[in-house]
Amino acid sequence: MKNAGTLIISVLLAVRAVPALGASGLTGAPVLNTPIGARSSGMGRAFTAVPGDPEAINYNPGALAFAQGVNVSATYMSGLLDGSYGLLAAPVPVGMFVLTPAYLFFNGGPIDLNLSDGTKARVTAESDKVAYLSAGMRPIPELGVGVTLKRASLRLAEAASASSTHFDIGALYAMKNGLSFGAAYLNSGGDIKFEAQGDPPPRTKRLGASYKFDVNPANLFDRGADITYCNVLLAADWSRTDKENGFYQGGVESNMTLAGDLIFTIRLGYLAGRSSAGMTYGLGLSGKSWNLDCSFAPSATLDTVSQATAGYKF
Repeated sequence: MKNAGTLIISVLLAVRAVPALGASGLTGAPVLNTPIGARSSGMGRAFTAVPGDPEAINYNPGALAFAQGVNVSATYMSGLLDGSYGLLAAPVPVGMFVLTPAYLFFNGGPIDLNLSDGTKARVTAESDKVAYLSAGMRPIPELGVGVTLKRASLRLAEAASASSTHFDIGALYAMKNGLSFGAAYLNSGGDIKFEAQGDPPPRTKRLGASYKFDVNPANLFDRGADITYCNVLLAADWSRTDKENGFYQGGVESNMTLAGDLIFTIRLGYLAGRSSAGMTYGLGLSGKSWNLDCSFAPSATLDTVSQATAGYKF
């Protein structure tokens, strides 16, 4: 296809993706900053300082160093216009390291092309794939550090394609009293080039804190009642992508142990400063080796973004 045709396609798809992802359009490959994961999204994406969850692959590789055992997690997200996302991640302890391979895909749905050269077709608007390999370790029990290598393959309108390599670095410090602090720098690397002119990746800085505590005074719950134990996780983040404004987000998670050792979870989050997003909501149910989670992010201008995550611990 001619360069001019490819440019037209790129502009159309950039305009299409901007409102869905909350980006300014000044960077390329927004898929690298996709807020995917039902648990993290239910908590308003305030996940930089939450240790051990596979969803940390998109927030802080240092948090993955706290993963316990092999944990396979699969997420499906829909509601971003006609697009759909999927993420598969599996932290695996290997000696002193936790290695986490992961795979993310995005399908932008169909789009009709009517170009000035007479080309007319119905094609997939965008098809992106990202392969990850993360390595985390804990030089001391309280500190996790990690790095993630990413290889992104992007294809627009089945006509133009680009590949790029990026990396993340991060650290998380988890104190014994339940307080944690995290920091990460995501998507460092070269420009994304469909033509000679390239766009920088969405390089993002993240800072966060979380606090987990028990809510179980002797008088709060009757030991013969259905709820036998409860804890609460509070989290707050600041994030800023290059060439964009910085944002704050916060979330809360309450885990309640029911009869039969089932754990029922409620999550709430808030995305501050976004014109198309505010509150987020999530629910979860888990046993000793499995978990099922869902989240919902209503929007004033777009469809509700819904996510579902299933996990299994070996």
